[in-house]
Parts: sequence; structure tokens; C-alpha cells
Amino acid sequence: MQIEAAQNLSEDPTWSIREFSEIFEITPRAIRFYEDKGLISPNREAGTRIFGLVEHVKMTSILRAKRLGFTLDDIKVVLDVTDGRITDRAELLTRRDSFERVIKSLQRRRTDIDVLSRHLGELCQIMTDKLDNTDENSEVVQLAEAYDDAFRKHLSSENHLNEI
Repeated sequence: MQIEAAQNLSEDPTWSIREFSEIFEITPRAIRFYEDKGLISPNREAGTRIFGLVEHVKMTSILRAKRLGFTLDDIKVVLDVTDGRITDRAELLTRRDSFERVIKSLQRRRTDIDVLSRHLGELCQIMTDKLDNTDENSEVVQLAEAYDDAFRKHLSSENHLNEI
């Protein structure tokens, strides 16, 4: 009896399709669609889908990749490798080369996001400073001029040349 209790405590958590959809804030229909595409493979008990940690990790990765603009076909290419469906050496080399190109693209995008975030942060600070130091009737043109001045200073700085 104690052994059964210990085994139950050590078992991985599982979720129904409804619970799984609530966790990821997507519809059960979307989950069934991902299953139909071969992206996830929940277990079945008496015809009911049971999602475990493997599906949780995959769904987290799938949704992250989608947020970054990857298609479901792109995601399937990766999952085919991680799930062991691709074993041919030549195909693995081809996919590895492709993945390395994607990594370089993601690194460039990360740099672009960091630079753009910093620029927008600076703009927000300029706007806050200007709004805090002016009355409600002052011209929007002053705000634009303040941003333009800051932007021109930024363009002429050596830091900007390193970010390009």
C-alpha cells in the first residue's frame, strides 16, 4: 500500500485537453489541430486524451516558436529530429546546417529587438520628461523636436555604429 502511494506521488502530472488548453490559453480545437499535424501525441485512456510533461514541454516550445514567426511546418522539421524520426546521417547534416542558419537569424533578431527596445525606451523617457515639464496646452511639435534632437545625437554617437 505504501509503495503504491509513493508511486502515485512520483508520477508525472497529467492534464485533460480542457486543462491543457487552459494552461496554454488556447482552444481544445487548436490542441487537436496540433495533434493532427503530428506536433504532439498525447496518451489516450478510453478514448480520452491525457497530456503529460512531454506534451507540456513540446507545447511550450511550439507556442514560443509560433510567437517568433515560425510556421507549423518549420516546427515539425525540428520535432522530427528531436522525436527521433530522422535518423539518416545526410538528412541530419542538412537539418543541422539549416538550424545553424536559423540560429544566426535569431541572434540578429535579438540584437534588433534589443536596439529597438532601447530606442523606444529613450523615446518614452523623452516623452515623459517633456510631458512632465509642460502644460497641457503646449505644442506636440516641441515633443517631436526633442525626440529629433535625441535621435540625431544617437546617430552621431559611436555606439550607434557598433549596433548596425
